[in-house]
Amino acid sequence: MNWILKSVFACAWLASLPALAQEANGCPEGSYSIVMSPDGTTLSILFDQFTIESSGISGRGIQRKVCRISSPLNLPANYSIGVYKVDYRGFAKLVAKQQAELDVQYFLGPRDNEHGRVFKRKVKGPHEGDYLFTETIGAGQMKRVGCGTAAMLNVGITLSLDIKQKTGQAMASLDTTDAAPGGALVYHLNLKKCP
Repeated sequence: MNWILKSVFACAWLASLPALAQEANGCPEGSYSIVMSPDGTTLSILFDQFTIESSGISGRGIQRKVCRISSPLNLPANYSIGVYKVDYRGFAKLVAKQQAELDVQYFLGPRDNEHGRVFKRKVKGPHEGDYLFTETIGAGQMKRVGCGTAAMLNVGITLSLDIKQKTGQAMASLDTTDAAPGGALVYHLNLKKCP
């Protein structure tokens, strides 16, 4: 498929991304956006307030923020879509014995877990700066959707801080401090014509 056709398809998708957030203490209304690249090859989710902080005075414990987003993808007729790579970007400020954990569950399609994956990573202190994780999805590891089936991107994100003891202030967020282009979650997409 040539670049011009991809651009036309991408514009059609972008016009139909009225995402709905649920369980949104990590992404209250108006604090996130979903952006499709001009060539239709990436879909980025950006957050303004997905940050969790601990003062360090409350002792041991785990604090969490959660966000669930559902966004319809109106594919061109006779096309299917797949995800082959996902980038996760954020920032963490942790001292020794502190850690942040990112847990992302996502799937394509109208039903939970029908075409889904789970991605978990930890950032352990001491750490102060951006983090970037990349998940490469091999052929056949995540089913494609489309070709007459409704395509939805459903994402459930949990960001947590684990404070082992009174070790000082900690924080973690999705999106980098320098607002690196691309967003906190970047889904790399593959569009194919149906057989």
